Amino acid sequence: MSEQVVEKKQPFLMDLMTLYLPAKDPYTTAKWYVDIFGFDPNASHHSPLQEGAGLVVLHTASDLTLFFVRSEDKLPLSFNNDEGHNHAVLLFRVKDAEIEELYARLIEHGVPLATEEIVDRGGCGRELAFYDPDGRKIEINTFDT
Repeated sequence: MSEQVVEKKQPFLMDLMTLYLPAKDPYTTAKWYVDIFGFDPNASHHSPLQEGAGLVVLHTASDLTLFFVRSEDKLPLSFNNDEGHNHAVLLFRVKDAEIEELYARLIEHGVPLATEEIVDRGGCGRELAFYDPDGRKIEINTFDT
């Protein structure tokens, strides 16, 4: 009896490409991301970092594109689970060797923290949570770095 080889089909969705995020002032929010995370403010040719812009685009090292769009809508991007634990929807991975430097930068810039210190999650990496200028809860994590 011969065995039939079944090719495993990959999911149709390949990766996360773009996030459209409302921002009261796209310039101020994007400048904060540049100052805190080191984004290249000139990487986008069609929507660079400019004061008064209704749209500013930034790119991550993994080709995720962040679109900051002028809007009065709030999108906090966090939720509480059944036990009451608040989870951030945005979780960015950072290098373990750089999380201390990033933590110091957050403190230096007076960024509101959701966790007062870097939390060691064992095999899940070290992480830290804080809020961006539009009140979005963001977590950074060192998993697998």
